[in-house]
Amino acid sequence: MNQRLLTILALGFGALVILQTVLGGWLFIHNIGISPHEITTYYADKSLHGLLEVLMPHILFIGIALMVVLHFLAFIEVMPQNTRTRFTHILFTLYFFDQLSVLPIMMGVEIFSILKLISFIGFEVTLAWLWIWMFKITLVTLRGGD
Repeated sequence: MNQRLLTILALGFGALVILQTVLGGWLFIHNIGISPHEITTYYADKSLHGLLEVLMPHILFIGIALMVVLHFLAFIEVMPQNTRTRFTHILFTLYFFDQLSVLPIMMGVEIFSILKLISFIGFEVTLAWLWIWMFKITLVTLRGGD
């Protein structure tokens, strides 16, 4: 594949990941709040149908973005295999808890609001940091190890 085209595509996707992280964080803070009490209050008022209407597209589209990032991660051979595996496990675990912790919150199990907050922040920060790190490693490798 043309190296310039691959670089443009990687930059474009990287911009989308960073934009998703920023917008996701802003919407979370603006619509839900940042305290466990605000999270519990927000999801307590939701119906199962309303929650699934939001949850299903999130699971699909964030899952697709996560899979693309992890495919990029799989092909970066400068990074040790155990580091790549660790990032994959961390991201999927945070993603799983971030998305599915809303169901117990809706049912009144308030401790899951803390799990939701921690997993959301952890997922967003880890995903953005990993993408920036992967891109930096790729640029250094393409330039010949500067």
